Amino acid sequence: MGPRGHVGSECMFDQIPGERGFDFVPTTTSLLFTVAPNLALASIDGLPALPYDTVEVAMKAASTVSTAATPGIDGLLTLQRTLGAALEAAGLGVHLTPPAILLREARNQETKTVREFALVQSLPDRDRYVPLGRWSLDDR
Repeated sequence: MGPRGHVGSECMFDQIPGERGFDFVPTTTSLLFTVAPNLALASIDGLPALPYDTVEVAMKAASTVSTAATPGIDGLLTLQRTLGAALEAAGLGVHLTPPAILLREARNQETKTVREFALVQSLPDRDRYVPLGRWSLDDR
């Protein structure tokens, strides 16, 4: 286990298509903080290629998130607020998924207790998602 809950290169998104190596050079990318496939809490959009400095800042900010694993939508919204505040404090321009959309998607996913969140790189026009990091929430 790495800094503050970061769990190596494994990701909870085994079913998401994606690879670490590319057969092309992406021109733009987005970073998504997710708790399940198709359930993003926050995003940093319109980045050029893969800006390693932004990824590093985002990962450091994510590692400061300390919240209990709480069941239901309340836990999801608490995690989103905590993560958003950490990313904004780190100076990142972050877009939080509107609560109404988050609620709808969470119901579709039958979200239970969120125990972890991940950072993935989204490659537009390629339908690819590359796992970059994962963090566990405190079980209290």
